[in-house]
Amino acid sequence: MAMIRALFTALLCCVAVFVGDLLFRGSVLSHVRPVILSPARQAVLQPPVVLQWDGPQPMRVSISIVGEAPRELGDLRSPVTLEANDFPREGGYQIDLQSPKFGRWIRASRRFQVHALPSARPSEPSPQADNDHQGEQAWDVHDLLRALEAARTARDKAHARSKFLTEENSALRDESERLAKQLESIYNSQEEDVHHGADLERRLNQLTDENHALADQNAAMRLRLSTVIPCTVWGYFGIPHPNTYPPTRRMLVVSDSRGEVFRAQPQCELLRRGDPNAASICFCIGNSWGG
Repeated sequence: MAMIRALFTALLCCVAVFVGDLLFRGSVLSHVRPVILSPARQAVLQPPVVLQWDGPQPMRVSISIVGEAPRELGDLRSPVTLEANDFPREGGYQIDLQSPKFGRWIRASRRFQVHALPSARPSEPSPQADNDHQGEQAWDVHDLLRALEAARTARDKAHARSKFLTEENSALRDESERLAKQLESIYNSQEEDVHHGADLERRLNQLTDENHALADQNAAMRLRLSTVIPCTVWGYFGIPHPNTYPPTRRMLVVSDSRGEVFRAQPQCELLRRGDPNAASICFCIGNSWGG
């Protein structure tokens, strides 16, 4: 059963490949990809030039001198006749076809050479054969001079183009060097910023450690401060002879009969409650803060 299934799969794949080959070669590519029939590749032509292609219609046609910007001719249908005014000068030309909908996804191009027809030769008034032969030689020389002049013009344009490209290359090289210097300056600045950031981070860590140390010292000081007795001396007012008139001056009692100073309020209250001459409650007389 597995063998039959494998054979059936292989047969189905072969049929699919065959049908796809027929489909894409016979019915799809011919309607999708344009094929230029004329002019021939690298042909040397004289205007007018007939442009003909096989494939989708219409196509966006553009023509350009090789190495220069193209010139749009619009959406045209095959065949198209290009007149002499479409070729401003002799030289190499390139025709590009592009799909109006899909652009450069569907395109074709063709390069060829164009040379203009020589001007009409005037008829020689003399019927003699020698004069005709001399006239033909004169026109041959004229054609050679014309071709030489065209070659010189092309050479001068090539030299001008080369000079322009050399200057542009030099400008680009200078711009590249300037950008390289700016990039190096930015890199150095970034390096300095990195070092400065590292210094700031080290300083921050140092300040954090100092802050922690100060916090520990503050906690220790608060702990020691909490153990300090806020009041060191307690006392109360007493009147030795309250029944006299006028009463005797009051006095400040800060110790008991044994001369022990009241260091705590309970000690002071204990004596005050048993003292019949007491005239006030116990209060702090001397505290730890000098009040």
